[in-house]
Amino acid sequence: MKYIKSLLFWLLDNALAWFTPAWRRNGREAINTLNRYVNYNRHTLPPETIETCTRHRDDIDAALLNWDKENTTRLIKLVEVQCGEMPGFKRGAVVEMVESFFVIMVIFLGLRTYYVQPFRIPTGSMQPSLNGIIVHPVDEIPGMSKRIWDMITLGSAYVEAKAETFSTLLTIEDHPKWLLFTETTLTFSDGSKVNIPSAKGAVMQYLKEQGKFTETPTGIRLGTYRPGDTIIRARVDAGDMILVNRMAYHFRKPKRGETFVFDTRDINTSMQPPSDVQTGDQQAGTHYIKRLCGLPGDTMQITTPFLLINGKAAEEATIARVAAGRAPYNKEGYQSLERRRNPLAFMTDKGPVHLQNTTDPNMREYAALGDNTTNSLDSRYWGPVRQFNIIGPASFALWPFTEHWGNIE
Repeated sequence: MKYIKSLLFWLLDNALAWFTPAWRRNGREAINTLNRYVNYNRHTLPPETIETCTRHRDDIDAALLNWDKENTTRLIKLVEVQCGEMPGFKRGAVVEMVESFFVIMVIFLGLRTYYVQPFRIPTGSMQPSLNGIIVHPVDEIPGMSKRIWDMITLGSAYVEAKAETFSTLLTIEDHPKWLLFTETTLTFSDGSKVNIPSAKGAVMQYLKEQGKFTETPTGIRLGTYRPGDTIIRARVDAGDMILVNRMAYHFRKPKRGETFVFDTRDINTSMQPPSDVQTGDQQAGTHYIKRLCGLPGDTMQITTPFLLINGKAAEEATIARVAAGRAPYNKEGYQSLERRRNPLAFMTDKGPVHLQNTTDPNMREYAALGDNTTNSLDSRYWGPVRQFNIIGPASFALWPFTEHWGNIE
């Protein structure tokens, strides 16, 4: 009975701490402080000090067990008097904060390494199933309250920049920012720069719509600006932040039709025409997210709009909805690549391809296709994903709070 009572009080003081009286919380905190002090300094403390701290801890624990408020309060004050002056007993707020930070980081890194990993989608290759970063032109920048609301709900940022001198756009380069975000920098001939919280492809598409980015038979022409010209005035919606289940494939095999994340080790992601700007922003990624459309041993072929698996149209719902071509999906469905334009591509109109099912599990091959096949650098270009590349299935869309929030198909 005593042990059951102790367990119930422990649950009350720890799991339900917010609902317990302050004197019980203070008593439990005093016990934790005494335990921590003895454990951290046991090798340097004299035996009598350890005995004193242990006796105070047991006395407070007994008072809590008897629900004795008066005795608990008295013992806490006694500890403050007798132990408060011991070297290292009272720890500063900064020390506590630093220690808590490192504990949180250890837990986070452990979860990230072995269980779940956050992943930010920078491109539009999986739209509309999942959103990459989207740049929307706007007529004017809204007020502060609207900007804050859009930031919380959509992950949006408003960007406005105007040219101060006559200048020409020279380069468009993207780079990571704060680990989970992507930023694109526009550099101009007058030395000025404009930073946009977006992937390169979305920025290039915006400039193309504004007539400041043009493809010609001889290459790419970037626009010029006069003083006062608007360089960008837009709302930039953040790409979906998802959680990847790193443990799932240790207990089950990958399934055709699910969304998964993989790294690009030994994958030549530049197997596309250099002039293809629609997918150019995806080449440098170290991790991709796509639809798992082919399993080891499958024979695959794209006969637009269908994806054929072993001679039959794929029946998985997530693949069939892309092939159906109904809004909001691209009306073209799955698109094959022309062999004459993409001689090095893996999947073309030349015929079916086969995914190897090797005896070495790490070398088994999978096909990864984007749902937005008009703007996806995927297995059609650079070939199969091998099992050693696979991180895990995308399990949950964490943020922003749009219609995608929740479990991922």
